[in-house]
Amino acid sequence: MKLKSILVFSILLLLCMSMLSFAQASGWELIFETQRGMPSGWINQLVVHPEDPNTLFAATEGAGFIVSNDEGKTWTPKNQGITAAEEGTVSGYQARCMVLVPSNLKAAYVGMAAFGVFKTTDGGTTWTDINSTLDDTFTKAMVMHPKDTNTLYLGTDGGGIYRYDVSKDEWEEVIDGLKNTYIKDIAMDPNDPKLLYVTTDNGISKTTNGADKWTSISNGVTSRTVYCIEVDPKNPKTLYAGTETGGLFKTTDGGENWVPLGGEIWMAQLSADLFGAPTDDIPETLLVTNLAINPSNSSIIYAANTKGVFRSADAGQTWAQINEGLSSTIIKNITLSNTNPVKVYASTSDGKFYVYTEE
Repeated sequence: MKLKSILVFSILLLLCMSMLSFAQASGWELIFETQRGMPSGWINQLVVHPEDPNTLFAATEGAGFIVSNDEGKTWTPKNQGITAAEEGTVSGYQARCMVLVPSNLKAAYVGMAAFGVFKTTDGGTTWTDINSTLDDTFTKAMVMHPKDTNTLYLGTDGGGIYRYDVSKDEWEEVIDGLKNTYIKDIAMDPNDPKLLYVTTDNGISKTTNGADKWTSISNGVTSRTVYCIEVDPKNPKTLYAGTETGGLFKTTDGGENWVPLGGEIWMAQLSADLFGAPTDDIPETLLVTNLAINPSNSSIIYAANTKGVFRSADAGQTWAQINEGLSSTIIKNITLSNTNPVKVYASTSDGKFYVYTEE
């Protein structure tokens, strides 16, 4: 009887392991790919509709602002009123960043590569130029807090941070204390609309008063250029930052001190589109270009570079590479849905869009 029980247990164990192996082997599923000749490249920023997860909004390199109502299988460009680049190396509708207004989900802002910020109040059918008081129109990142939808923060490629007063339709440059004005990313405390973090070509800075004053918080970060930053939604004093030469860093005290995570796993080479020049002679560095945190379980983190996507289930202590199903490992964007199960969306440099479902 005892031998029979052991045999049954062994069979069940092997069956469970087989099912787990199958689930892990499913990998990334290709949802959409750009057709040859279409003016659409990768997705720079993706937003999942908070009430209808089948609806996705994206700021793209070439097709501008696009919308999908079937979870990314088909997309519709919506750019009426947005300025497009007509010549040079940057052409088409080059949308670099966007936000959906939390209090009015038909309203959104999109930031263009060289033409500033545009606003829609009808779900993207028409757009209005709001750049009359914006000095730097080379947009990079933007953020708006659910508790303060009258204020929009914009990071630019050389002009620093701008704060937009929605009711007054006015932009104000807010760079006091910033050591560098080439902004890479912006993150905001989910509980405090005046607490923001920015990454730049010279480290990380923080404000606690809505960008009136910035303070450098790069203690422990060994790379000058910091590409991305994410705030833990469950514990906002914990943040992660991805860098150009130092890999991934973590803080648990709101940015006062940072420690490296992952070690040599981040060794990768800058891609030509990221670096802006051929990279054949550029050596590999500890590179992290994208980050995302599971909104339901913040111990699960995704990070990416030019060698693909990495996943951690223990708040960054250990990592596993998850590239099965990807045709390109140069990742341009990672976004997670706030659904059950959580879905991970990835855009690659070859114009393809993938989903990975958390088991």
